[in-house]
Amino acid sequence: MNKRITRSSDDRFLAGVCGGLGEYFGIDSTWIRLGFIFMTPFSYFLTILVYVVCVFLMPEKRNVQETSYHARHRHLRRDSTKELNKNKK
Repeated sequence: MNKRITRSSDDRFLAGVCGGLGEYFGIDSTWIRLGFIFMTPFSYFLTILVYVVCVFLMPEKRNVQETSYHARHRHLRRDSTKELNKNKK
């Protein structure tokens, strides 16, 4: 299975770049955030540009979970489909 770098949808402060990098490399995203913050003044704020570029280049990882809203509406759709099929007969 190919491992992809994606922006995290649940471990995020701004856009999920550090959370995604942490997931990819298997380290805590806090260390990556601290590294970005520490390196910013020494790199003439180039890390901010790198972060912005990563926001646009890294796709977002979508954690889709079924909520009670979706479950309730799925049952309503199923019931309405049954009624439509019953009316057609």
